[in-house]
Order: sequence, then structure tokens, then C-alpha cells
Amino acid sequence: MLKTHPLAEVLVGFIAGLKKHYAGATLMLGGKSIGADALEVQFQSCIDAVNGANEATVAKTTAVKGARDTAAQVRPVAAAFKKVVLAAYGGDATVLADFSLEPPKAPVKSPAVKKAAAEKAAATRKALGTKGPKQKKAAKQQLAAQAAPAQPAEPTPPAPAAQMPAKS
Repeated sequence: MLKTHPLAEVLVGFIAGLKKHYAGATLMLGGKSIGADALEVQFQSCIDAVNGANEATVAKTTAVKGARDTAAQVRPVAAAFKKVVLAAYGGDATVLADFSLEPPKAPVKSPAVKKAAAEKAAATRKALGTKGPKQKKAAKQQLAAQAAPAQPAEPTPPAPAAQMPAKS
């Protein structure tokens, strides 16, 4: 629940005081004479406006939370439906347009990526040559070890010196 606006709290007190001490009286405020009843109506309209704004804020907060919750439930279903539509009509732009979708675009590789891929393929081919499956597996492991960044090895503690039994 939202906190009541400070002015509205003051005005509630003013209305209570007006009813008790100025009932039916006319007051001079800012050079104008205003009846206590008119002043009460004016104060009450401000209180009603503030309360209406508070209620609207609460309603907005509730509506936004409801929209987020609904979107969280619908998002995976919509993603799955999009996949189904793209699988069924992936090449037909006119049908996809009926679903407000565009045909998937082919990924564009930069020249640097293409060059790196070509170099890796050439190195792999050179290393593998025309070998059997077991030799290829060993060669692939060797290539992966070369490509992986070198990890600093932890130093191993020195082995205790072996003592030789004394000859008698």
C-alpha cells in the first residue's frame, strides 16, 4: 500500500477542524472571502485526487507485474512456435511475412575468420594425412594439445633421497 501524500494528511486534519470550529463561517483567505463549506469541498477534491493517483499507481504496478508474469510464461511457447514456422516455411518469404517473420539470413564470416579456419584445416590435413582411425585420434589429440594454452605446471616436491643399505 502506498503512503498517503503529506498534503492530503494535512487537509484531512483541516477538514476535521473546519467542521468543528468554523461550521457555517466565512473566512478571509488571500484577500478573498471563502465559506467553510466551499473550503471543505476544495480540500476534499484535492484529497480525492491524491487518493485516485495512489490507486492508479497501485493498479499500474499490479498490471505491470501481471504483464511480466504472462510474458514469462508465453515467451518459451512463442520461441518454440517460431522454430516450427521457420522449419516449415523457412524458404518462403511470403508465408513468413504472414507471421511477421523474415527468412533466416546466412551468417557472414569475416575474412579473418575464414583465413583462420583455412589455416587450421590445412594444419589438420597435414597432421592427419592418410592415416587410420587410431592414428588420426592420436594426431587430433596432439593438435588439441598444441592449440590449448600452456598451463603452468605446479612444481612437484623433491623426492626423499633413497638410502642405500650399508654393505657389511
